[in-house]
Amino acid sequence: ERVYLIRRGAVRLSRVYESGEEITVALLRENSLFGVLSLLTGQRSDRFYHAVAFTRVEMVTAPATSVKAAIEADTSVGLRLLQGLSSRILQTETMIETLTHRDMSSRLVSFLLVLRRDFGVADELGITIDLRLS
Repeated sequence: ERVYLIRRGAVRLSRVYESGEEITVALLRENSLFGVLSLLTGQRSDRFYHAVAFTRVEMVTAPATSVKAAIEADTSVGLRLLQGLSSRILQTETMIETLTHRDMSSRLVSFLLVLRRDFGVADELGITIDLRLS
């Protein structure tokens, strides 16, 4: 029922199933949106998600109805939302490709490359991925 925009930091978004099983569906960084499903469908979702910050996070949140009104009033808001959703689709496709590698070492290398691209910070020693992931 709310839309969230990450201004700074990183969040792990996971899907919680009725069995209690929890599966990570996205690793989100600054300028990422989540909570837009009810905005697009017009209905409350029966899917349950869990968002956990794994860095210090600054976030902006608004009721889905307010975001919808803003889109109707200003098309640039809708365009920014579409850009955010396109980015999430691309991230999802990349993760699917990563997970379809047959052996574990290939999946790990692909995943590290994704983390490097999305969360890597270059310094004089190389690139650091400063995330606590299990």
